Amino acid sequence: MTTFRGPDGRSSRERDRPVLVAVSGPDGAGKSSLVRRLRTLLGQRGFSVVAPHCYGCVLCRRFPVPPRAAEEPDGGGRARRATDPEHRDSRLRRAHAFVDAGELATRVAAARMLARARGGRAVVVTDRGPLDGLVKFDLSAGSGPAAVFRRTARRYDLTLLLETGPEVLRGRGWEEVAGPPTVWWARYRSWSRRLPGITRLDGERAPSLVAETALEHVLGVVRERERERERVTPPEHGAARQRRHVVVSSYDDADNTAYRGGGALVVAKMARRLSEDFRVTVVTAGRRGGSEQRDGVRYVRLPVGRAGPRAGQVLFLAMLPFAARRIRHDLWLESFTPPFSTGFLPLATAAPVVGIDQGRSTEALWRRYHLPFFLVERLGLRFYQHLVAMNPADGSALGRFSPRADVQVIPNGVEQRPLDESALGTGQFVLFLGRINTWSKGLDLLLDAYDRARVPLDLLIAGSGTPAEEQRLAALVSAHAHGARPRIHWVGYAEEERKQQLLRDSAFLAMPSRHETFGLVALEAMSYGKPVLHFDLPALGWMRDGGDVAVSPFDVDAFGARMNELATDAALRRRLGRRAGLAARHYTWDEMTGRYLALAHRLLDSPAAARRPRRRGASWQTTR
Repeated sequence: MTTFRGPDGRSSRERDRPVLVAVSGPDGAGKSSLVRRLRTLLGQRGFSVVAPHCYGCVLCRRFPVPPRAAEEPDGGGRARRATDPEHRDSRLRRAHAFVDAGELATRVAAARMLARARGGRAVVVTDRGPLDGLVKFDLSAGSGPAAVFRRTARRYDLTLLLETGPEVLRGRGWEEVAGPPTVWWARYRSWSRRLPGITRLDGERAPSLVAETALEHVLGVVRERERERERVTPPEHGAARQRRHVVVSSYDDADNTAYRGGGALVVAKMARRLSEDFRVTVVTAGRRGGSEQRDGVRYVRLPVGRAGPRAGQVLFLAMLPFAARRIRHDLWLESFTPPFSTGFLPLATAAPVVGIDQGRSTEALWRRYHLPFFLVERLGLRFYQHLVAMNPADGSALGRFSPRADVQVIPNGVEQRPLDESALGTGQFVLFLGRINTWSKGLDLLLDAYDRARVPLDLLIAGSGTPAEEQRLAALVSAHAHGARPRIHWVGYAEEERKQQLLRDSAFLAMPSRHETFGLVALEAMSYGKPVLHFDLPALGWMRDGGDVAVSPFDVDAFGARMNELATDAALRRRLGRRAGLAARHYTWDEMTGRYLALAHRLLDSPAAARRPRRRGASWQTTR
């Protein structure tokens, strides 16, 4: 068999071995917790992760006495430093180091064999590496055990050195156990300069941020490995290595002035993440047909925008099955679109289809217009084998409507930002931020509550919608205008920078919606440390005890009373805002998009997906 080797001389088999990562640093720096987080994050991205516990050899486990970096008494009662050359390379110390290095190499080899046997993309993460062994024994660079550790270090693709200040280790009792932390950090810095693939991490940051940074470094190694494989792949094998195609359909888009809701942002984040491993196309609505490339993702627009927002939604749903038959794809992710939600796509393609509940509002439309759109929706849901909900309440509803479907709950994410303690409890106005839809977003209820309670802060409404909805809101604002100075301000659509400024300067967010699937704007406000006042809808249960204030659904008097309480009590806002900011840290874009990536790999990497015949037809990218 011919073995293909690249410019670096490594064979394709060597490049296909599992990626080997070590998390290094003193005990108490958070190595084990970082390994657990990395294992979860990598697993969500479809990696097969093996994480053996490599700390300590059989002698260390049998006689758990840590090596001290400070003065140690010898047999004669005299004090001798551990760094003393005579003690440093003693026979007993070198023998112990040989055992430790041998056991580490054996564990790593076994973990790599296990990861390779599992197949797919594999990563081995150890909570200790050769760097820790060299620091622990601090042998001379030319000694035999040091050479074994350094040879093992060359097998690692990446070593993450988790750096913390000496004060952190002292606070965890390190000095009482193993000596001054400054001595240990001097060893780590000295040995890290002699080993390849060392990356330093700021271990004093929030654990979630450290994990995200570490994940990016690991994924960087994976991407570099894949680029190397592509460079050495023989030409006749190139077609077989073409990436699989994932299509995401969503009526909402950032350029759609009638919507521009949170769904467009979620789809953009999801598509960019999926593009790491797949070819991705987003099918959305537009005034004209055509396609464009953006952030590594191809956007295809169906020409339905000229029909208006309501008729355009119906036309978009009608065109989706034809688009599914025309665009070659391996997986289709369908973001549901009102008024019928489902586009019956599983009937139009043999590839797996995942229905994503971002805009299912048939029950709300029934309450408002008394039109039974939900009958069509519930019929369509029975054809889906895979469904995703934004919150547990909607997940339970989807499970009832489609009992045979695999239903997952994947909440939205938010950009992580540091919590400014000095800004907690401050604010100049009450803020409503979102799409202008008077009935669905409860703007009529908000204005009534604000008027009755005589809230001392001004009310700012930021957002845009259809011309009819904007006219309706303008009439409502005019009807509630009292006195010489207006206290209700509608500022129109807020671009990203303006939106961030409004969130920073607001006292709290008011979200009086009659219907929501998640409430992404609430999560954004929480990330700025702002309380959220809302009606207690089942879909908003994820906010419970996260700095929110929930009021009985559609009780205008109670909503106004709590609005007045929040506006007059800065201490309450400060307490709730801190809780909201901490709760927002559990919702990251990285985790959310990673779960979609893991779902795509699970559906496409299974044997059933490999056997499924692809739909024939011309690619949409090559036809206009």
